[in-house]
Amino acid sequence: MTQSGANGEKPWWENSFTLISVIVGLPIVGLACIGLLSLFGANATEFPLMLNADFFLADLGVRILTLPIGFFLFRALLRKVATKDAGTQ
Repeated sequence: MTQSGANGEKPWWENSFTLISVIVGLPIVGLACIGLLSLFGANATEFPLMLNADFFLADLGVRILTLPIGFFLFRALLRKVATKDAGTQ
């Protein structure tokens, strides 16, 4: 489960940088989209609440605050599954 393919590359969910980039990057993409729409003339204040910049900023803040806890829980889950799979083989 730790090796992917013949070249020894790890899967994306075991690469710490990729995992953190996906988790933190989603609100940043939302904020960038709102910024681009505003540059093209869309009125961002008329967007629904789920597409509001405040929502994406709050989401980003929550993700940054909870990232260490979630990261360690995810790693522990992967380690438990890898140990369980190694014990059955």
